Amino acid sequence: MLGGWISFAVIAAVVSSLVSLFVSEVFFGIFLLLWMIDCWRRRELCLRTPPFFGLILAFFLATLVAVVFSSDVLVSASYLKKFVKFLYIFFIFTYLSRKQVEYALRAIFLVLAISAMYGVLQYFWLKEVNLVNRIEGFMGHWMTFSGQLMIGSVALAGYLLFCQLPRASGRNQREQAENEKTENRLLNREILEIGAWAGLLAVFLFVLVLTHTRNAWLGTIGGLFLLLSIYRVRWLMAGSVLLLALFFALPGDFKERLYSSFDPNDTTTRIRIELLRTGKNIITAHPWTGLGPRMVPRLYGDYNGTDEFPSWIYQHLHNNLVHIAAEMGIITLLVWLALWIRLLRDFARFARLRNSDSLSRCVAISAIGVVAAFLLAGLFEYNFGDSEILILLLFFITIPYVVHDEQEKAA
Repeated sequence: MLGGWISFAVIAAVVSSLVSLFVSEVFFGIFLLLWMIDCWRRRELCLRTPPFFGLILAFFLATLVAVVFSSDVLVSASYLKKFVKFLYIFFIFTYLSRKQVEYALRAIFLVLAISAMYGVLQYFWLKEVNLVNRIEGFMGHWMTFSGQLMIGSVALAGYLLFCQLPRASGRNQREQAENEKTENRLLNREILEIGAWAGLLAVFLFVLVLTHTRNAWLGTIGGLFLLLSIYRVRWLMAGSVLLLALFFALPGDFKERLYSSFDPNDTTTRIRIELLRTGKNIITAHPWTGLGPRMVPRLYGDYNGTDEFPSWIYQHLHNNLVHIAAEMGIITLLVWLALWIRLLRDFARFARLRNSDSLSRCVAISAIGVVAAFLLAGLFEYNFGDSEILILLLFFITIPYVVHDEQEKAA
């Protein structure tokens, strides 16, 4: 009984992160408290470790070394609080079932839809939108909102392609003459449901365009095209034509936002070049353990190439790879990369298993797309440092193991 409440609180914590980090942390505290009560009642530690636990531990230890060698250990040590979020992995893997995974997926998509609609209201009625005052949904910053839309769009596309469509197709093939009327009614209902999810995906993508956030655009396009290539390679051509048509249909200010990415005189482009140059200088000076977590905003002045830009642009380096290497060293970066390689390898293996059903393949392939989108966007934004993005990401990389583990036990 208590396990069911823990499962509910875990799902609520993940889903509510789309609305409020504070509410999410309340549910996080609730499931931790319930878990401690459950452990006390059972007189055992009720927590399972996923197969990639070794790499999470290695990443934590490498980060700890970077903290020890930091010029300000106390400030750097505060970064270790981020690893509390990694507890989501263990609780999702321990307490969620495959049925609860699908419930959680639908809840995430529906709540994100509400946030997206609020973003539409902000764009057209509630805000005076410009590049420094963009739509945020329920979040406090447009980067977080666009990152959520990116992950949600790719995950929903995977859900449509690899879960909803196969189910409808399978039902169509199972039609029998004696119950054709009933089967057709069920099939029509499933087709309507597919249409509703597809409409929701269109809303996500439309609002994502309105955010003017280029790294999220890139990540979403990369993730979606990867899913299309896995589903049907020939769909890539149709997707490319559609993307080109949408580009030509965009208003001029959106096209200018894209063009500015290739303009070396554009202010935002010059800022990113300056941040990369600063990161390179830090890595050259401190290759193995970095400056220490949270030290870039404090010590950037010793490594930047110009004093042209204000100090607030150096709060992070707008690139996951550069920022992690600069603050925590190349060793930590290599462990971090090894974690994603291991995850992608496992997801590909799950998707190729002959006994995989539609949900198992769906969550595995969707996770591939989500990770690809996250890593692509992370080339132009330090999205690993965003708690709301991290919670969603940890959910999507853990559920393939949940579904696969339950399927293996049932076999």
